[in-house]
Amino acid sequence: MRTLTTTLMASAMALVAFQAAHAADVVDEVPAAPAAEYTEPAAKNWSGAYVGGTVDWHHGQADATGNNTSAGFGGGLYGGYNVQDGQMVYGGEADINYAGNDSHSSGRRVQQGVNGSVRGRVGVDLNPVLVYGTAGVALGNAELKTPAGSDDKTLVGWTAGVGAETFVTDNITARAEYRYTDYASKDFRTGGTTVSSGYDEHSVRLGMGVKF
Repeated sequence: MRTLTTTLMASAMALVAFQAAHAADVVDEVPAAPAAEYTEPAAKNWSGAYVGGTVDWHHGQADATGNNTSAGFGGGLYGGYNVQDGQMVYGGEADINYAGNDSHSSGRRVQQGVNGSVRGRVGVDLNPVLVYGTAGVALGNAELKTPAGSDDKTLVGWTAGVGAETFVTDNITARAEYRYTDYASKDFRTGGTTVSSGYDEHSVRLGMGVKF
């Protein structure tokens, strides 16, 4: 019996030792995971055509209504083309918008309608954000109403502003832009009376675009 017990204990110890050695070999044979390599994100390029839409907030004042101002929301569409040279980005852009601002005082009411602009843009690519300035010609429809009648004109002036645009995906962009616009005066005839009036406004525009 003592011999059998000794034999069993020796066999068990040998089996344990064999299993431990085999497990160690298996661990040694497991290949190490490859080290992850860091890849620098690809720089975005602003060159090419693009289109988009905006939600706008306008705050303006008509000459014919004195110090009374009007504010309201509107929206629009824009499109343009960029050329990139290093960090510098150059391009042209056009937009068409609607803003129903309504300025009134002393029986006179000036309401703004469809407006648009054709502008140049110059920006600096800070990857992935483009910071830019823009300026150009602005056109806007305005209607003057008085108790004697109404008249509408297309006002022509200028607009200038600054903005920032960034890539959301490889071809989707988001932007925020501030612009000041000064529409030059025109003569409105209402009931035989001539009233000269222009319109100037501040606007903030938030937009999303697609780059081709």
